Amino acid sequence: MIFQFSVGTLECVVVSDGQPGPPWEPPLDEFFTPASGVPADVLRDACGGRSTLTCGYNCLFVSTPDGTAVIDTGLGASFLGYGEYVEPLVGQLEGGMTSAGLSRSNLAAVVFTHLHQDHARGAIWSGELTFPAATAFAHASEVVFWSGSVELPSAQPHLEAARETIRLFGERLRPFEYDGELLPGVHAVAAPGHTPGHSAILLQSQGERLLCVGDTFYDPLQLTNPTWATPWDLDISASVATRRHLLERAADERILIHAYHLPFPGLGHVQRDGLTFAWHPIDG
Repeated sequence: MIFQFSVGTLECVVVSDGQPGPPWEPPLDEFFTPASGVPADVLRDACGGRSTLTCGYNCLFVSTPDGTAVIDTGLGASFLGYGEYVEPLVGQLEGGMTSAGLSRSNLAAVVFTHLHQDHARGAIWSGELTFPAATAFAHASEVVFWSGSVELPSAQPHLEAARETIRLFGERLRPFEYDGELLPGVHAVAAPGHTPGHSAILLQSQGERLLCVGDTFYDPLQLTNPTWATPWDLDISASVATRRHLLERAADERILIHAYHLPFPGLGHVQRDGLTFAWHPIDG
């Protein structure tokens, strides 16, 4: 699946690494749990009879004056981490790139919102760099965290991919700080909480803007319930503050959103609804 559009002069294409459909959609109660602050009865009352979440892996390619970059890279091929059923349903990035006329060997940059395996493994799944000519960008706190002693249970499934990403890119991994320009028209925005260096990526050109929010939210339920966290948010209070801040900014400034895990292509607008928000998707 591919979806082409533009942000000013920046030509963009969303390429799906996969989107498991029924009966393989994950249960909502694995994402919103009592331990993450969402009691089972509250979830049941809020979801309107829905029991699963449509989880996309929407990788965004953007053509800049310095070459084409991809923001997050999916799970990659031969992935068994969620069970054998998922292997044929993900790892579809290369086929989508071919359909979009994109070449692995010509990619100039990989920008990571964070180094969880579903965002980074697509760049290193074979044991070699998927994009051999690319420079990589990840927040400095993200690199420090995954390079150190990681003991949090919810971080363990992501540790191998994160460390392999850091190792394989080596000196071509450029740690960044928030509020800097990574590439022409591509800016880093503070979004900590999900992980220590979790970042949003802002594209802007000729007065048009797009905000890639990474894992700031997984489902529209987190717009109508912005305080809901997930088991993978390493700092729940920070992740809630980030979500509110980015949703307020997107709604008030009418910024187009790219949400990595929402149904393909993960593009839409946010509107205030009292103290909460509503999601208005752009259909792919």
